[in-house]
Amino acid sequence: MKKIHPYHVMSLLLLAGLILAACAPASPQTTIQTVEVEKRVVETQIIVETSVVEVEKVVEVTPTPGPHPEAVIQGVEPNAEITLWTFWLSPTFDDYIKNTIARFQQAYPGVTVNWEDHQATFQDDLRNAFAAGNAPDVINLSISEGWVSDYATQDLLLPLDELVPQDVIDTYFPNLWDQQVVDGKHYQFPWYQGIIVNLINNQILTEAGLTVDDFPKTLDGLPAFCQTIKAETGTLCDIRLTVNDLLAQMTYEGGVQVINEDGTAFTFDSPEAVAWLQMYVDMVKAGTIDRTVLVTDQDRVGLDLFTSGKAAFYNTGPNLIREVRANNPGLYGYLGVVPAPVGKSGVVGKGLMALSVKGDTPYPIASIALAQFFSNPKSMLEFSKIVSIYPSTPASYDDPFFSTPPVAIEDSAKPYAKDAVSKLADIVPFVPHKADVNDIVLQAVQQALFNNVDPQTALSDAVAQANALLP
Repeated sequence: MKKIHPYHVMSLLLLAGLILAACAPASPQTTIQTVEVEKRVVETQIIVETSVVEVEKVVEVTPTPGPHPEAVIQGVEPNAEITLWTFWLSPTFDDYIKNTIARFQQAYPGVTVNWEDHQATFQDDLRNAFAAGNAPDVINLSISEGWVSDYATQDLLLPLDELVPQDVIDTYFPNLWDQQVVDGKHYQFPWYQGIIVNLINNQILTEAGLTVDDFPKTLDGLPAFCQTIKAETGTLCDIRLTVNDLLAQMTYEGGVQVINEDGTAFTFDSPEAVAWLQMYVDMVKAGTIDRTVLVTDQDRVGLDLFTSGKAAFYNTGPNLIREVRANNPGLYGYLGVVPAPVGKSGVVGKGLMALSVKGDTPYPIASIALAQFFSNPKSMLEFSKIVSIYPSTPASYDDPFFSTPPVAIEDSAKPYAKDAVSKLADIVPFVPHKADVNDIVLQAVQQALFNNVDPQTALSDAVAQANALLP
């Protein structure tokens, strides 16, 4: 850098001062005083140090997504398109069903699911669909009505044993997985369960001089209870036979052995069977029971009668309390819940709903995956949170939802639900030609109920007809 001599600096300063003085406005008393100031010039050197910084280059790598935790079924057919039929779930549960399907499609990309809900005509629609060759791939069937074993004995459902991994099977209560077994084969994923209770109209009971504590604990107490209600209020009892599975009802309620141990002869005309039928015959003769509801094949007929306030009680599940509240809010305030009376078998009942796969579906693995997905622990828990149903998967009950004390009457069974569901059992043996045999039994029962045919005669004639179907 070139240095500037101090002399040159002083010269420049004097010149600048003269110029400024010349340009300033004249002042009559301006005194210019020259002060000699020592000027010091400091030479400054700026040194810039250049440093080299090594920057580590970071390469962002998008990880390959791992397997979806709910995708537990392997080998799903690519681009499968499957149809799901449910029973009486729309429109109330549209959001739940659609959200679950969306979650399923995230777990199994490329699978398309078409959902339909069928209601009062479900059975007719399904039979017609099977006959036409366009039945749904995944079907919501009633265990309590015996639909799974009915369709399985007609070779319309897919056996699951060789296609479902054992670790998946182990996620269900064993008693529920082993329901509706036909020839040693399993045909259903246990879906949502119900704890059988009796809904009580306390207004009618009070009028009859009764309370919920008077409700029978065992089935044989029903006739006297209904007699009291009829005598005091004129109200008929709202009781329904399981017309689609009468042999099962005989087994649970009457302790009847419906077929011998080696399956070679029907035995539902035993003294136990006759006593079971006689109880209902006597109630019809006494005029204490609604005849229409007794033998309807539509389970909502009895519920509608109770919901309208015209029945003192109805045997169903807590999940249907929602319909009482929606359709007759005034009745909700009088509502009570009691355990269902126990029959001579000592077992209250079997499971409620299942998901099965059509036997000739072109997409068996995708269909199995969908049925399993809807019944897995997460899906079951989410369903339980919006309606009083109970999971078929033990892991679902680990959620705090089930340990929280119930507030609404619909949730009254929640604290003991896991224990109750674990004890549901299908104690009915395999019945060959089940649908045909049930039709024979239904005709016999109706003859005894409404045409004065002796119960022993009616049942013995039915046994003879049923045995003729056996090889």
